[in-house]
Amino acid sequence: MHRAELKATAAACLLWGLLAAGQSPAATDSSSPPLTPAERALLAQQPRRVAAAVDRMAPRVRGQTNVFFVGFAGYGEQRVFRKEEELARRVFGERFGSIDRSVELVNDIRDRTTYPLATFDNLRYALRLIGRRMDRSRDVLVLVLTSHGSSEDGIAITNSDLLDDALSPRDVRQVLAEAGIRWRVIVASACYAGIFIRPLRADTALIMTAADSRHSSFGCADNRDLTYFGEALFKDALPGACSLEDAFESARRIIRQRETEEGDIHSNPQIYVGALMRAKLRGLDHAAGDGSQTCRHSLAFQASRGAHS
Repeated sequence: MHRAELKATAAACLLWGLLAAGQSPAATDSSSPPLTPAERALLAQQPRRVAAAVDRMAPRVRGQTNVFFVGFAGYGEQRVFRKEEELARRVFGERFGSIDRSVELVNDIRDRTTYPLATFDNLRYALRLIGRRMDRSRDVLVLVLTSHGSSEDGIAITNSDLLDDALSPRDVRQVLAEAGIRWRVIVASACYAGIFIRPLRADTALIMTAADSRHSSFGCADNRDLTYFGEALFKDALPGACSLEDAFESARRIIRQRETEEGDIHSNPQIYVGALMRAKLRGLDHAAGDGSQTCRHSLAFQASRGAHS
């Protein structure tokens, strides 16, 4: 795979973040020393750690559609991606009851032990194990990917000298197919994330991306807890939305207004919803008791605003 563009894009996003935070970019050393014995041991432990994380999942509830969550925070040099993945787990968990059926794969140079690492192999293994637990004819996987990205390689996978890789749309399509996971909600929060839509589209898929295939997204500064897309979708829109599509449209409006006010080139977040998945999610949203109540309050509020406008 070609890494040059991905590294350049990540560096540009990091520079943007530093400038946005009022910091001066420091010189970095691009050399990669050999792995230490401790680092080699850490990598060797990963299959066991992934298996243990899946084993801690609550058993599926028979007779109904269960939602499973996998979060993937790829870029370990900035904690904004870890924080975004953690929030996504909570928000989707509260909406769909997946909080105890979640696996988080996280790269964080300050903490390599709380979660299994975000690597291609760990994602592949986690999905394979989860696929065995699912009723594949009805259960849904929510997969949230957050990192820097490029239009060539997909999203960055880095963890100081330990990892230097990328996760492409083809990689994601491959591991989902190998796991036999049919129903998928995929959220890609990264620059150029629109490249994930065409390879992953299916009647049983919903895909949301932070940008189209030709533009950057924003908000990856070190002093931020969430990217612009993550804040708009996971924090502002999704908790009170009637559906994932409604949440996305609200987030898209929030992002466009913010980019306009700040003079940024528009990132143009994208969504694709397969016809079968739209019907499936309609049933899940209806069954999400608290979410439905929040939605009713939201609709009532909107109606009251319309009556007084």
